[in-house]
Amino acid sequence: MPNQRFAIPGGRRAVVFESFRDWHELAACRGEPSELFYGPEGEKLPQRLVREKRALEICGRCPVRVECRSHAQRRPETYGVWGGTTESSRSAARRASAVRESA
Repeated sequence: MPNQRFAIPGGRRAVVFESFRDWHELAACRGEPSELFYGPEGEKLPQRLVREKRALEICGRCPVRVECRSHAQRRPETYGVWGGTTESSRSAARRASAVRESA
């Protein structure tokens, strides 16, 4: 049986900072397969939407969703589902913020 990877703070990155561990210990995604939160290269839109919907359902019941979302916005995390946000929703928020700041 192959080893299964699990969702961890920092996602695909190897470095995990201590501040992640504080809130991540309580995260609803803890122990879930990381593939649910990080799609494979070349993932087709229909598969991505299904995967993201399942991940967002887990985020919806997470007691540390706000901390996770805050982390994703500060870092910024460009990949994966974080704190009830997707890659595309965070990207759109960054673009909107840049437009507001330049105005």
